[in-house]
Amino acid sequence: MSAVGHDQGQLAAYVLGGLTPAEAATFETHLASCPACRREVRELSELRYHLDEVPPEAFLEGPPDGGDLLLQRTLRQVREEEGSQERKPRRALALAGAAVLVVVALGAGVLVGRQTSPEPSTVALPVPTATAPVPGTRDLAATNRDTGAQLAVRVVPAAGWVRLHAKAEGVREGEKCQLVVVTKSGERVNAGSWLVSAKGEKEGTGIDGSALVAPNDVASVDVVTMDGRNLVSAQA
Repeated sequence: MSAVGHDQGQLAAYVLGGLTPAEAATFETHLASCPACRREVRELSELRYHLDEVPPEAFLEGPPDGGDLLLQRTLRQVREEEGSQERKPRRALALAGAAVLVVVALGAGVLVGRQTSPEPSTVALPVPTATAPVPGTRDLAATNRDTGAQLAVRVVPAAGWVRLHAKAEGVREGEKCQLVVVTKSGERVNAGSWLVSAKGEKEGTGIDGSALVAPNDVASVDVVTMDGRNLVSAQA
C-alpha cells in the first residue's frame, strides 16, 4: 500500500476540498485500488451532503454535551500531527474542519431552536428522521486538479432513470454549467444547468436533477460548461 495508506485526516481533507491538486491526484490514485477508502469517502461525502442541507438556525443550541471535549481532543491530535512533520497550512485547516464536521454530526440528532418572544420560551424543532437510501444508490466524488473543480453527487435509481443530488465547488462566478450523465456507451444526457453566482463560487452550488439513463448504465457524472469544457468528472 502506498504512503497515503488509510490516513483519516487525508480522507476528510479530500472530501472537504482541503488537498492541493497534487495531493488530490495522489490520493485519487490510491482510491482507485482501495475499496475501504472509497467506501469512507462515500460515507463522508454523504454526511457532508446532509449537513449542507440543514438550515443554520437549527444549530442555535450548539453541539451536544461533550462535543467541546471531543473537538478539543481532535484539534489537539491535529496540532500534534502538524508539529511532527511539515505540512501546508491548507491541510491543517482541512483537518480542523473535519473535526468540526464530526462534532456537528454528533449534534445533528439533538437539534434545538430558540424562539424569541416577550416571554422567552424554548421550542423544540422537529428532529430529522434518517431514512435508508434507495437500494442501488451510489455516492460519487471527484476533484479535477487542473480546473480546481470538485463534484459530490448522489445517484438515486428509479424505474429506468436516475435522480441526482449534487454539489459543485471550485467553479468561477459567471460560468454557465451543465450536470451531465455519461452512459457506458458514451451518450451524454443533460440532467440540469445553472449559472454560478458569487456565493456559488465561494460556497459551492447544490443541484438537483434527473436523467433518462438506466441506473446500471451510468458511467460518470460530469460538470461541463456551455462552451464544452469538462470541469470535473465523477466516475461511477
